[in-house]
Amino acid sequence: EERIMATTSAMTGAKGVSGLGCVARLGVSRGGCGRSRVTVLRRTRVATECESKKNTFLRNGRREVSVKAFDFNNLFSNDEQAEAEVPDANGYVDGAFEKDFNITKFSFGSIGLYSGGALLCYGFGAYFNFLPGTDFSAIMLIYGFPATLIGFALKYAQLDPVPCRSKPEAMALRETKATDIQNQIREDVTRYRYGDEQHLDLALERVLMLGRYEGVPRRLVPTLVGLREEVSSDGEYSLVLQFKHKKGFLAEQWTKRIDKITTFFGPGIKTAEMAETEDGAEITLTSDGSGEGRGGGEKGEVLPPLMPGLPARDTQ
Repeated sequence: EERIMATTSAMTGAKGVSGLGCVARLGVSRGGCGRSRVTVLRRTRVATECESKKNTFLRNGRREVSVKAFDFNNLFSNDEQAEAEVPDANGYVDGAFEKDFNITKFSFGSIGLYSGGALLCYGFGAYFNFLPGTDFSAIMLIYGFPATLIGFALKYAQLDPVPCRSKPEAMALRETKATDIQNQIREDVTRYRYGDEQHLDLALERVLMLGRYEGVPRRLVPTLVGLREEVSSDGEYSLVLQFKHKKGFLAEQWTKRIDKITTFFGPGIKTAEMAETEDGAEITLTSDGSGEGRGGGEKGEVLPPLMPGLPARDTQ
């Protein structure tokens, strides 16, 4: 008993830990004072590391590290998501940002151009012995040349996505208020496209009667430059299409076709509204709350095909 009390007092005074004597007595009962001190120190150190590292745990007296599964969905979204969720001065956030990985948000032209160019550069350097890897220079040149050509071709035919600024409360109404065509427009124009002259090419051709009698000449067709998601005064979902006019295009071309715009982008849409801006016009498509045009209902041919020769999408 005296040895136990002396050992406990010495350890308590040296370490300054009030509860260490109780742990020492438990160690003594298993095999002696010297062994208890080693056991206490080892377990105290392990416990400290467990508190500082959440993925560390104790098993059979040994420190082991648990391996956490990697979340590929958050590979590119940690910092970007925080930035996208910060509202601007008008309360809008980035409505085109998607938390989950989506390959359509990346430019295939840039991927092919940069990867092929890297293979070509390194292949030529290795072929002339400026860089190591002479044995593989031919393979890099063989694959790098077509990859670069494909990248150039896709880059030339690439149509960049348009920005989408959204009110947070409007984003919450996408699943409950927005029609299928409204969602389809937003998802389509905020991705990279290839082979199209501009976004909503087919829709503008039908609405403005491009190249037809009493229609708009193709050289004057407006360009879609942005989207906005808002909530109307009666709590409905509104999608605002922002167009930039070319010189010679008159705003009255939109005004006299409001009924056609409403029918074309319906059903489930109120009468479209047009508002002039400094460099163009804004067309507002607001859901009417009837539920029409949702869940695979009747749709019009709004979007062009994915590739030339394919039929228009989402038509019945």
